[in-house]
Amino acid sequence: MTERRLVTVVTLLAAGISAVATSFGIYATSERFLVSSFNRLVLEVLPGWFVSAVIQRFGDLALELSLLFSGVLLSVIVGSLALAGYRLGASALPASRELVGAVLSVVFVFLAAYLVVGVARAAILPAVVGGAVVAGFDHLSTAGDASADVSPDRRSVVQAVTVVAGYNVVAHGLGFLRRSQTQRTERELQERATRLEAEHLVSEADDAGLEADGIKPLISEIGEFYKVDINPSPPSIDPDGWRLSVTGLVEEELELDYDDVRGYETRNRYKAIRCLSDDIDGEQLDTAVWTGVRMADILEEAGIEDEGEYALLSGADDYYYSVPLEDLEESMLAFGMNGMELPAGHGYPVRLLVPDRWGKLHVKWLTDVEIIDDGEGGYWEERGWHGMGPVNAVTKVDRINRLEDGGIQLVGHAYAGARDVETVEVSIDGGDSWESATLSDPLPDSDTTRQWLYEIDPDEGDPDSYDVYARTIDGEGTVQPEARSDPFPDGATGWAHRSVRRG
Repeated sequence: MTERRLVTVVTLLAAGISAVATSFGIYATSERFLVSSFNRLVLEVLPGWFVSAVIQRFGDLALELSLLFSGVLLSVIVGSLALAGYRLGASALPASRELVGAVLSVVFVFLAAYLVVGVARAAILPAVVGGAVVAGFDHLSTAGDASADVSPDRRSVVQAVTVVAGYNVVAHGLGFLRRSQTQRTERELQERATRLEAEHLVSEADDAGLEADGIKPLISEIGEFYKVDINPSPPSIDPDGWRLSVTGLVEEELELDYDDVRGYETRNRYKAIRCLSDDIDGEQLDTAVWTGVRMADILEEAGIEDEGEYALLSGADDYYYSVPLEDLEESMLAFGMNGMELPAGHGYPVRLLVPDRWGKLHVKWLTDVEIIDDGEGGYWEERGWHGMGPVNAVTKVDRINRLEDGGIQLVGHAYAGARDVETVEVSIDGGDSWESATLSDPLPDSDTTRQWLYEIDPDEGDPDSYDVYARTIDGEGTVQPEARSDPFPDGATGWAHRSVRRG
């Protein structure tokens, strides 16, 4: 009984793996490969948190692991169907068990493969091989010489396994030889998984937010995300003709096309951008989930010479900036936004994101990176602006809500760059005393905003109005400066201020 069960398991796996290997040998990892198609279905079924956790843990290896997982699962499913079909046919017509069983086995596998890949031609050969393997194992395991030292079943199974193993080696070898021709499908699978992770991160941010009327969402919709450009309309760029050049003080100059850039390890990241011209009560501060690659990976491939200290970044709109290379260590080249392709107005095909720096350094429509030995500044510096250092902390009041019980609710959002928002304090007596506001849960990445909420419960003895101030304390313990200044030339500073009537 134990030996027979072992033969059943071996037959099931041999049929399933051989069917999948046949598909791989013919179609490599293209969209007609059973595992590629099945993986798409699996990605749609798996919860977003799981996809996100796997990608964050394994990076680009997540695609290889997902294909392996899908391949193993699909092999078991296909093998089970092949074996079930064969046994059903064999029991229905015992006199023609091998023929009828094989035919029904092929039909079962074909229907399953067709449901997965959606193309009949791509399902035929894997189904035929799966059915043939089952029939072959059944024939060999019931044949043999009873006088041999090895039992007929065991010897026949070993022979069958050897034949199937050889076939699988050849089929997989053909698939790997052709894999370079089907990288597009693998990239699409990677992009799908990355998109699902980005959508999950957007959803997670929604869950982390506070429930209050008029409060600014932690993640801004693409259409609501602010834009500041030096030209009336964004440049129109054909991604097929676009190139990113890395030149200057490098060991090897690079010229990367769009696919080259997307070929580096991809990641999603929460990141806020604040414009240098944003006032204390302005609206030029937004957060998104960005998809892209590390700038450091590209610079590492180019190899920076010892003299290289700065990177001169230029965009297709003639915008430019020179920044210290150390500022690019954790920078991202983004080509996606909130799970979507990066819109033209936000820098398509790629834009730079620099942690803890003003938005003016986040060059859009990036085309050139030249490594140089000196010089810091750029387009706005030549027009009198400064602000090359960390972004200033800011606290914003979004709305003042009147509650049904007579209470007053103040809601807003705060930002302190990569230093994070640790506390938002509110004073209703002109700054004489302070209390902590309620904060939204922090997002996993630094350099993001947090929502805040503070409620006033008026007493009869209170004045007719409250002199309200709000300020941020960052993760380093630094209190947002009180003195107010205009955005020009170093960025706005000062506490948020409102005069709120009691009734």
